[in-house]
Amino acid sequence: MSTPNASAPLLPRHLLCGLDVEGRAHPAVQAAVWLAETLGAEVEFTHAFPPRPLLWGKKDDMPEWVAGTEAAGRVLRESLREALRQAPTELGLRTNADALRFHVASGHPAHVLLDHARTSHADLIVLGPHQKHGRLDFGGTARGVLAHAAHGVWVQPARPKLVKRILVPVDLSETSLAALRLARDLAQRFGAKLTAMQAFLPPTLGAMFPSTEAVGPGYVVEHLLRAERDQFEAAMSAFDWRGVAHATRFEQGEPAEVVLELQKEHDLIVLGTHGRTGLSAALLGSVAQAVLRSSTTPVLALRQAKGTFLI
Repeated sequence: MSTPNASAPLLPRHLLCGLDVEGRAHPAVQAAVWLAETLGAEVEFTHAFPPRPLLWGKKDDMPEWVAGTEAAGRVLRESLREALRQAPTELGLRTNADALRFHVASGHPAHVLLDHARTSHADLIVLGPHQKHGRLDFGGTARGVLAHAAHGVWVQPARPKLVKRILVPVDLSETSLAALRLARDLAQRFGAKLTAMQAFLPPTLGAMFPSTEAVGPGYVVEHLLRAERDQFEAAMSAFDWRGVAHATRFEQGEPAEVVLELQKEHDLIVLGTHGRTGLSAALLGSVAQAVLRSSTTPVLALRQAKGTFLI
């Protein structure tokens, strides 16, 4: 893929969405189509057909395999139609379901999604609800996709709505600032307001052992807090907001807990999956997992290869 120049919007151009025959992915389908229409991007869908069973069991335990791929294709097409029929009217979807493309491959859902994302050069994977049980289980598919996706993963936990407020946790690492740049460009396209937030967690014994008691005198912690806040405010003042309405927040607390507390005030969370270590304790790899596991707000989690743009 060609590398965009620094002033170009960092927006996805090719979306890939996971699709199932049960209808659990309807929120993801609706979000993917809305995103494609809003961003002027391509969108396609992929379904992981269950591999041939090693041991034949009861037919009721493997209905999709018994019916075959052709029957699965018909069910998937109807699933796309139903997803668009059920889409919230505020999204104003215009796409005809019969014009949507889908791909069926045998294998584990995470492998199918990642393989097709590579071959189709998709720069954003959209997943549906990540219940603890089911094909889109954060402990399996979503976590596997997030760990190995080349670019971004959007997880849509519920019926989508228009995105008017975006929250971006930052720790001033390049990855988190790249996420902020993408969130800014999305906010510009959506007509949304952007909030950049940094969470300061005072150094504690919890770095090695669980503890809520700060190490060292209180004035040392206060000095560290002021230094972190000053650095955050300076970085946000220097950031190129490109006219996007925005706010900044400097909070104290465990980063994932702060993000989850603020999610109810926002329609989308955009975060990097890796950050720096340091006084902010914003280790966005673990923060991303914690947020994705518990968030009821859509999350766009991003990875950045060293020396490259996100998308």
